Amino acid sequence: MSENVCAVIVTWNRLETLKTALAHILAQTVKPAMILIADNNSTDGTREFLTTLKDQPNMGCLYLDTNVGSAGAIASAMKLGLGLADYDYFWILDDDTFYDKNALRELIDNIRNSPFDLLGLHGALIRFGKKRPLDPASKLQAADYALIDGALIKTAAIRQAGVVDEKFFMMCDDHEYCMRLKKHGFRIGVLQSGTDNRLYLGGQGRFTRATLWRGYYSSRNHLLIIRQYFSLVNLMGYVFLQVKLITAAALLAPDRFQRVKFRLVGIWHGIRGIGGKTLDPGTLKFRSVKQ
Repeated sequence: MSENVCAVIVTWNRLETLKTALAHILAQTVKPAMILIADNNSTDGTREFLTTLKDQPNMGCLYLDTNVGSAGAIASAMKLGLGLADYDYFWILDDDTFYDKNALRELIDNIRNSPFDLLGLHGALIRFGKKRPLDPASKLQAADYALIDGALIKTAAIRQAGVVDEKFFMMCDDHEYCMRLKKHGFRIGVLQSGTDNRLYLGGQGRFTRATLWRGYYSSRNHLLIIRQYFSLVNLMGYVFLQVKLITAAALLAPDRFQRVKFRLVGIWHGIRGIGGKTLDPGTLKFRSVKQ
């Protein structure tokens, strides 16, 4: 049985994890009509592996010339999918999350029988500029924010509100997308089904290399969102959070000077409205930017 769903998988230099993630997608009891794999210019043999899939039905690969981050890759794959066929839904996936075989079936069943236009597996309420947890006892509920990894989105909503904004590169793109969908009158929901196993390979820990460059993009992108959807409450919450994080880094981080610098540069770039890939996660070097 095939459903009219276009699954989008974003990957970068995680070949073995990608293979496992793809196996979980192919094992779904309700299978996507199309699987699009967006490769962010991997150098670990991912592209060579993807070429072996070219003859498989209902599977396509998008080879990006440079690493445009998760936001850029999702946006590119969404645009490609919108031009391929009139799918009912897009299922947005990362390469380090593995899904139970009934994950897609549950998402489809619940989005069909609810008022939601985007249905994610994790999310939050936003109160006074801060994320608040959802009711753990409620399996299906309305939310202000849903994690885009694992989210099922109605194609009609994407066509009206647009694709994910690639200027965010990494971090906060799902936050902005939920705000944009709501601005267009669409509703966000969360299905707490427990059907996903997220490995969090993108970065965990308090003062790791990943949280160093993520701190830059988080501070910048949150400010870009505030510029676009201004709220005094959200601005005050942002200022409080940045002061807290900068103080913690200055007092506790072993790389305190670099960490504080990256966050301050992120704030400055956010004030100036600068988006895109401005800090290379691999080299930790900034690119020249123009406003």
